[in-house]
This record gives sequence, structure tokens and C-alpha cells, in this order.
Amino acid sequence: MRAVGRIAALAAAVLVAFACGSGGGGTGSSTATGCSKTYKIGLVTDVGKLSDKSFNANSWQGVLDAQKDASLCVAGKYIESNSKEDYQKNLRLFGDGGYDAVVAVGFNLGADAQTFAKAYPNVKVIMVDSAPDTPAPSNVVGLLFREDQAGFLAGAVSALYSKSGTIAGVYGLDIPPVHRYRVGFENGAKYVRPSATVFGVYQTACNCPKDFNDPDWGKARGLEFTDRGADVLFGAGGNTGNGALLAALQKNVACVGVDVDQYVSYPEADPCLLTSAEKHLSLAVKSAITDVVKGQFKSGVQTFDASVDGVGVSSYHTYDSKLTADQKAKIDTIAAGLKSGSIKTGAES
Repeated sequence: MRAVGRIAALAAAVLVAFACGSGGGGTGSSTATGCSKTYKIGLVTDVGKLSDKSFNANSWQGVLDAQKDASLCVAGKYIESNSKEDYQKNLRLFGDGGYDAVVAVGFNLGADAQTFAKAYPNVKVIMVDSAPDTPAPSNVVGLLFREDQAGFLAGAVSALYSKSGTIAGVYGLDIPPVHRYRVGFENGAKYVRPSATVFGVYQTACNCPKDFNDPDWGKARGLEFTDRGADVLFGAGGNTGNGALLAALQKNVACVGVDVDQYVSYPEADPCLLTSAEKHLSLAVKSAITDVVKGQFKSGVQTFDASVDGVGVSSYHTYDSKLTADQKAKIDTIAAGLKSGSIKTGAES
């Protein structure tokens, strides 16, 4: 028993070290008072880290939102992954630390999250952008999004705005969520402007070791596309995609953000941001945490699509006056069609 105690104490000490060190961290206390129990929620990022200003950051915002909700009695902490080899180790730090639930952010964490779930059956596992195996372990839920619908709208906005008729996307790894963004973006552009030229490249094409965390590569690809006539750049791949936004700034063309309203999360890119393709990650994560706290957790898959306002595009901010009333009405019509199911993106399985 004493050996087990030493191991648990060591695990807790390592978790604190991660929380306080440069490798990751983050902490907070519930705003509630008089809680009979405080639910400990851990979050493990993909290698894009919270500095991606989109996917990982907004997932963590969902934990913070749950923490701020006085009715939930939640305290959250995160660990940032530096490489794929960190996933299992970081998940287990929370498991050994007695956490009630762990949020595993990103498709690439899916397999490790399920391995972790089997080893820690008393810990609820919330997988963001990844679906559990069928049948799903009783302690695992996957939060999926219709990125193709958000991408479709973003592509339509881009093609309607474009003066050259040429737009482009700079993407992260060719994994299902990113693939859906690309298919939606390209098909949405063609839906409103069949003659449009749409370029695109996945980060996988360069065998980049930095995965979603290579803004220099993303910027270089964006600059290449502007040299080929693109006057709107879609950056869909964490910090790699952010590089495309920087290219748009340099070339004084429009850009489109991803996952969240990057006009808010990435103000450096505001001058070029036409809109952002959004999936409402923070709402989904908070909803899943609420289910854990309220004893309503259900294993399986929850899908967030246009019909439940789980995806969409942000407002046009400073570009609002640069789009005509007819163009904005066209986007509203497409959004309604995606919501009702009368408009298909071409990515439906």
C-alpha cells in the first residue's frame, strides 16, 4: 500500500510540474461556493497547443466556461502535448491525479484516448473531433462537427467576395476534420461561382514534422497562392493555417479564419479577416462537461451540425460593407439550406 501511495504522490507531483512548467499547465478554481464536490476536469491538447488561437484554444475555453458556471462546481487544468508520444503520458497524468473527466482534443488523440479510457474506467473521456469505436466504451463520448458545412459557407463567402475569381486554402494534416473543411470550402465556392479557381494544399504534402504547428510553411504556401492570383486565403490547420493569414496580411488580400471567430481570438489578423468558418467547440465541450456533472453522461457520438447551430461562419466585421446586400442574402439562404438539409456539401457519408 505504501508503494502505491508513493506512485500516486509522484504522479500528482508530476502533474503539478506540468501545470507550472513551460511544457504546459493552466489551472483554475470553481466560482461556486458550498460545493459538496468539485469536479476535476483535465484537458490534453494536440501538438498545436493553446497558441493556435483556434481549435485547442477554443476547446479549453469550454472548460473555462464550465469552470465559471457557478452551478457546476468545476475546476480545470490543461497539459499541452509537444509530440504524439506525449498523448498517453499526459492523459494518464490526469487519470492518476484522480480527475473525473479528461478532454482529449483532436483526431490524432483518438486511439490513445480510448486506450486510456480502458485503463481508467472511472474517468469520463470526452474526445473532440474523434469518434470512439463501436460499441463505444461506456466512459467515452466523441464530439464531432460538420466542418464541411462551415467550410461550404466560408467557400461561398470567399468566392462571392473574390475579385480575381481565384481563392485558396492552406490546410493542416489530411485527417477527416480537415478534409471535410477542404471539401466544403471548395464545393461552396463552386456552388455560388462555378467558374471559380480554387487551390488547396495539405500539410501532409511536405511530410512536415511540426504537424499543425508550422506557420512558416503555411505562410510560404499562402504567398505562393497569392502569386498565382488568389485574393482570398483560407487557413485551416492551427498555427500552420495561421501562417496563411499572415501571408494574406503581407499581400493585402482577404483571409478566412477557422474553428472560431479569429477576429476575436487572433486580432493580429483582423485587417484581412473576411469571416471565419466556425465549429462551436467551447459550447460542445461545456455541454459534455455539464453532462458529467449532472450525471447525464452518455457514451457514443454527439454530432454538431448546422441544424443545431453547431457550425457556421462568423460575422464579416470590417468586411461587412464590402459585401453587397445580395451577396449576404445569398449566404443566409445557403445557411438555411444547410440547416434544413436541402443543400448538400458533397462531403456527406
